[in-house]
Amino acid sequence: MGFAFTILYIVVTIFSPEQFGKEWANYHALMYLAGITALASLPSMANYEYWKASVQTFLLIGFIIAIAMSQVVHGYLGGVIEGLRIFLPSAAVFFFIIVNVTTVRRLKIVTLATVACCLALAVEALCGFYGGFNGEMFVMRNNIYGPQDNVIGQIMRIRGAGFLSDPNDFAQILLIMLPLSFLAWRRGRTVTNFFVVLLPTALILWTVYLTHSRGALVALAAIALMTARKKLGTTTSAILAGVFILGMLALDFTGGRGISAADGADRLEAWANGLEMFKSAPLFGVGFNNFTDLYEITAHNSFVLCLAELGLLGSTLWIGLLVTTTIGLNRIIGGKSRILARKLYGFFPLFEMSTFSDVGVNVPEMSSPFSDGTMALENAYAHDMLPPLAEGNADGAAFETNMEAEPVPLPLIPRSWVVAMRLGLIAFMMTAWFLSRSYTTTMYLVLGLATATIALHEGPGKQSDRGHWVFSTVTVEFVMIFLIYCLVRFRH
Repeated sequence: MGFAFTILYIVVTIFSPEQFGKEWANYHALMYLAGITALASLPSMANYEYWKASVQTFLLIGFIIAIAMSQVVHGYLGGVIEGLRIFLPSAAVFFFIIVNVTTVRRLKIVTLATVACCLALAVEALCGFYGGFNGEMFVMRNNIYGPQDNVIGQIMRIRGAGFLSDPNDFAQILLIMLPLSFLAWRRGRTVTNFFVVLLPTALILWTVYLTHSRGALVALAAIALMTARKKLGTTTSAILAGVFILGMLALDFTGGRGISAADGADRLEAWANGLEMFKSAPLFGVGFNNFTDLYEITAHNSFVLCLAELGLLGSTLWIGLLVTTTIGLNRIIGGKSRILARKLYGFFPLFEMSTFSDVGVNVPEMSSPFSDGTMALENAYAHDMLPPLAEGNADGAAFETNMEAEPVPLPLIPRSWVVAMRLGLIAFMMTAWFLSRSYTTTMYLVLGLATATIALHEGPGKQSDRGHWVFSTVTVEFVMIFLIYCLVRFRH
């Protein structure tokens, strides 16, 4: 029951009750649905143990506490309740997924259900863009300004509803869904793959184009780079990614808006003010949701926003969520990544896209564009329906005896799925560099899916590389602060 309500909660969140009228936002439908989903998830919480051992679970709980502390230290006691009211619906998506997604079948169902929701919303938005469906809900008109701040034109940008009402947010979640849609790929099913995977992929790409998001262009190039790197090499892939960006600019992907340093002057100014806020309150920040109270525009960078509003406490926990999840996915993809993590403290292999040969694994390749050396175990669902906790019984012992005779272990999670999850996470991180999306549902949706993937692969009993993520997190945070400081100083 908890799993069904989890899917319902994700569907309602993506479609947004606001589609049915502004008054629906006052009914707090999502809040009530979250309460029902939490109650329905209690049996799974009692029976499934991984969520208790997951580092990400405690990092997110700590992050929620950091949000509250950022208000308490400044005496904004009323802001604590308001901050939790704003953020908890996003965090709930993460908790519901890791508690209720307890089998590989459920992981596939919830992922493809999310992709299907985003596709349906994209169709709605296209109907609004081309046919005027639902008034101005799905279309935003932006002015284009010249060198003297005079209006020289106007562009129409497609968008979603609710938390996706900004075209940049809509492009972000669609880019995350792009690699995840390939979980439906079936080897040897050409016609099925065309209609179920390739056609939706084309729809996603066209919708992303109509958002005219500059951050989406960079993220799309990054996805292409990471996908092609294994076969073409780093240098060739980087060159092709650069050519791709230039080609998209020539095709007016950004709607006439540039991506040069001059066009990003406002962003750098916002970053500079964010650093000043951080210096004024380095430990707990200036307070959740207070950035725009102290500066005219938002930070236009998720890390800067988090650093300014929540200080070192909140930003370290936020970075830790991304670092631990990325390291976990890399560890699954690369059979030797655990050894590398121990040698290099997990920092250098953090975004390593190359894969290592499996030790003792010889599984046929899956002919998906995101394949990384393994194929889905399409007939293994009888095993998938059992939670990882049930694998230590007598049948499991017989299975182990069998495996001694046949030294070809079958992976619980197909590596191609893990690669798709990592590409989705990369898409979020690339777009988050240009957007202030530290607290939105999109981040915690992709983190929940990725964490559930790691949980199903490793099982509740494995404690992998604990402690190394701390050094990685602190190092990444220091590098990002230094990089932003250098960019701001260079601009000034």
